[in-house]
Amino acid sequence: MADPNKMTDLELDLELDEETTSKIAERIKHINQLYKSGKPLFPRYLLEDLSRQINAGKAEVHIPDFDDVPKAYSLKVPNWCADFANTYRINYESIHYLGCPSPFCPESVLGSDHAPVTITYTRSAGPMGNTVEAVREAFIKKRQKWLESSTCRDLEHHLATVKCTTTVHKVICFGLGSLETLSGYHCTRVHTQHAAVETIVACLMKRGLNGGRKIKCYAQDPAYGDVDKQFLRSIRITPLEDPNGFLEVDQRTLVFSVSPNVPVKQIVADVQWPAAMIWNTVGPTEINKPWIKHREKDGHVVWTW
Repeated sequence: MADPNKMTDLELDLELDEETTSKIAERIKHINQLYKSGKPLFPRYLLEDLSRQINAGKAEVHIPDFDDVPKAYSLKVPNWCADFANTYRINYESIHYLGCPSPFCPESVLGSDHAPVTITYTRSAGPMGNTVEAVREAFIKKRQKWLESSTCRDLEHHLATVKCTTTVHKVICFGLGSLETLSGYHCTRVHTQHAAVETIVACLMKRGLNGGRKIKCYAQDPAYGDVDKQFLRSIRITPLEDPNGFLEVDQRTLVFSVSPNVPVKQIVADVQWPAAMIWNTVGPTEINKPWIKHREKDGHVVWTW
């Protein structure tokens, strides 16, 4: 999270006036105080209410910000972004984003949409023209390579030996990607991750951690299209719409998510602690990770985190 007392770099780089700099510092301080007080970013009631509004077919939904002030969002693409967007997405922002704004546009923290949960607009590529049979053929090939890999053996060993004090009745996956990509690195990554779900379930059942019950599998990713959903059901994975995957998590759930582009860990921690989570390699904490300025040869400034 940002230190609200250290705004000089932002002022120098963007020539913000003193009043704006002060407002930004106060807003960041307020956000950090709310978070440190234990206020959840993603409370279950908020996602439940949002799900009800979406399921009711409303053209507009209302989502409270971090101060519990309701904000209205259209589920129809507004005219101002119709030239580049054709659908909406639920947008989730981590505490790192909320409390440490980009130096490129720090005044964004003063906007009405600087909140944990909002609606954003994007362009969906739509159907790629692939068939379920083509997806299945690619999946079978990638699954075989996965089963022969050292990574698969490592996962099986870990699941066979890790200490576990609870039963697992569900596996819920987030952000594994669309299976309709049939070539390249993304294809390997996506199909392998879905194949790993079968491995996880098999290992849990072999140890008897399912408590004699069938383990149900679910997956949530806004990128899933109709072909994805049809194929997922054929391999006994039920696709769920956002945010219903998060609401399906309970104390008997294993969450599986590898490098998603939303803060799944933070959302799950607020909504419901699961029995376990399988994640990509976890690095050092990013709470104090600074923005770094790079000046290009042409004088252009680029910020990285």
